[in-house]
Amino acid sequence: MSTEMLKDALDFDLIADVFVSESIPASPAELHGQLCGYLASGVTLPLEDWLSMVVEFCDIESWKEEASRAAIIELYTATLTLFQNGEYALVPSIADDDAELSERGVTLSQWAHGFLAGYGLSGQKKDLSEETKQILRDFANISGMQEEMRHLEDNNDNEADLTELVEYVRLSAMMMYSEHHDVNPDADNSQQNALH
Repeated sequence: MSTEMLKDALDFDLIADVFVSESIPASPAELHGQLCGYLASGVTLPLEDWLSMVVEFCDIESWKEEASRAAIIELYTATLTLFQNGEYALVPSIADDDAELSERGVTLSQWAHGFLAGYGLSGQKKDLSEETKQILRDFANISGMQEEMRHLEDNNDNEADLTELVEYVRLSAMMMYSEHHDVNPDADNSQQNALH
């Protein structure tokens, strides 16, 4: 599967549509952040465990639509492959460039919050490098900026600052993942989609 196709599975609007059809009030960005944080911790997350985490996160008993479950599986497989393939192409699932700057900022804060939650759920707390500790502190600061982000004005300076923050978050997540895992250019987790 091509990198662009993998990134399409991380589209914020796609996951938001799943949340709407399933009547889930939670943030799609936070869910993707949680997945990324768990994977970046170095702890293995089997697909079935991920699906259980999603059901708990979303506070649902089961999926109303099979297509929703398939999109959530695709989110997992695409994220894992983008972490593994060494192309450093992983992107956080946040509101896209067409959205208002404030919405993009809020969803980035939600993603960072989810990342911290996922990292915490993994139980990985010992022998953290100084760089990892700093990244987690930075993500906590970004997570705490939701209210500030709500009032972010659309201008070139704020646009540049937010773009820089997104890039920092993106690269930091991949760096943390690569501390624990070797690159596998042939990684393709799409065959896990067949799991029922």
